[in-house]
Amino acid sequence: MQHTANPHTPLLTDSYLVVHDATMTWDIPGSPQLAGIHVQRDLGTGTFRLEYERAPIVALAQNWLVSRGADLDQVTPRDESLPTCDQPSRDLEQRLAQAGDRYWFANSYTSDLVLDPSRSSGGPPSTDEQLIYDFHTWIIAEDLRPEPGQHPVRVFFEDVDYLGRSYTLREGGFPDLDAAYKWTHRAGAPDNPLPPVEVETATNPRSAAARTTSPAAAARPAAAVPEAQPAANDQTATRPRTR
Repeated sequence: MQHTANPHTPLLTDSYLVVHDATMTWDIPGSPQLAGIHVQRDLGTGTFRLEYERAPIVALAQNWLVSRGADLDQVTPRDESLPTCDQPSRDLEQRLAQAGDRYWFANSYTSDLVLDPSRSSGGPPSTDEQLIYDFHTWIIAEDLRPEPGQHPVRVFFEDVDYLGRSYTLREGGFPDLDAAYKWTHRAGAPDNPLPPVEVETATNPRSAAARTTSPAAAARPAAAVPEAQPAANDQTATRPRTR
């Protein structure tokens, strides 16, 4: 998607873009595949300056562009050919896009693996419908302006239904970075749901059911945490994502 400031005047000074880099599927595993691009033109000298920032999901690319003067409404995708999402996902995306510098992002991982069950059985190649698509992204973050009663560390998890042309974005809360990294080792497994954002206490019984709420609490860690690595699987092959 692209937006250029002042489109009806000759003073076209700024352009904002969100792009998908399909070549990143063959780069370092887990690398962000999206990017925000900001073009600034100096009409007096006839020159321009270009900056870009990689992002694991669209909302964080939008966040970077908004911090540089973009109109969020103008850099929000409306292409009907793109995957769709539900209302909780849209609400969370908008909150992240408008969060400014509230979150410190510790790490992320994007998976675009396609598993072919026939390769382990020695049978004929599977059809598209028989392949297993493991398209998801997890992001670990901390809230630099904490609110009481909520976990300080967050995992944002985007799960893509490749064949269904849809996706969901959800948020979970963790007491520390170690707990968040431990969850990502089995991200998306049916028996490994995201925990509630609210801290479970005897005086807060509804926290056990809370799965997606407003931002929460934390401070930046004193030491860096090693990057999580995916388990090797000799039955996988990578393909570019569709978003």
